[in-house]
Amino acid sequence: MFTFTPQAAQKLNAIMQERGGHLAVKIEIDSSGSGEVWRMTLVRRSAATAVVSGVPVQVDAGTAQLLDGLIIDWVMTPDGPGLGVYDQNLLDEVKPRRRS
Repeated sequence: MFTFTPQAAQKLNAIMQERGGHLAVKIEIDSSGSGEVWRMTLVRRSAATAVVSGVPVQVDAGTAQLLDGLIIDWVMTPDGPGLGVYDQNLLDEVKPRRRS
């Protein structure tokens, strides 16, 4: 199972409310010979919508396996705010990150 940090969950839910509500984050990961391509888009909620850390999400079974152990966080980068993905399986311990 993957999780969202409280900051990511709050921001994503606020974005979905600003856009009219009844939305979900659809996560797709395409694996190819040149690596993985990630897509996170907003879609209308459906019967296939699950709730992860308070965020409505839609993922297929293959993508759910690839997401196992990941933490999705809201981070500040040189290009601006966005989502960061961390692998809990590779971290010895989760340390709080300084937020701007």
